[in-house]
Amino acid sequence: MLSFMVILTVVLHTCLSELDILHPSRPCTEAKNKNAYDTFLYQHLRKDIPTDPRNLRKWQQFIDKINTWDRPKQSFFPFREARSVMAVCSSGGKMHEGNLCISKKPLRFFTVYIKNMKQVKNVTAQKQHVILGCDTFEKKCRPTHFKTNKDNATPDNKKPDCSKAMANTSFIPFEELFQI
Repeated sequence: MLSFMVILTVVLHTCLSELDILHPSRPCTEAKNKNAYDTFLYQHLRKDIPTDPRNLRKWQQFIDKINTWDRPKQSFFPFREARSVMAVCSSGGKMHEGNLCISKKPLRFFTVYIKNMKQVKNVTAQKQHVILGCDTFEKKCRPTHFKTNKDNATPDNKKPDCSKAMANTSFIPFEELFQI
């Protein structure tokens, strides 16, 4: 009887964790927020991102243009990293936790620090493994969230590629991601 209760508990826990809508148990599940991918692109991967972290005036103008002063810390990928960023949600990333994938290789990005919701205080150029939330839109797994890698985590090579989570999804050709 005790073994039956243990098995029942494990089965129930597994089933309920799969139903967790806010925290999917794996990457590339159907997106709940249909605007999350577009928001990710707007907030992290744009063609007009300044490339010099020392030019605070240009960064100030850029943050003015996209009007994200309410975010005290913001991260942006140079557009030349676009292919690598998108690949994190497929063969270029390893499953991390929940719907998160971590890049197999370190990527370059800028972190912008905002002072008093109206001034760019500092911009740093970084290179590290990035952690992205990955969800499915129209059967394509795409990034939806940038998570700070504050512990400098690296991918666990024992975990499957994020592409393994994409049983019913497909890889996105780069040209489909942006109107190039």
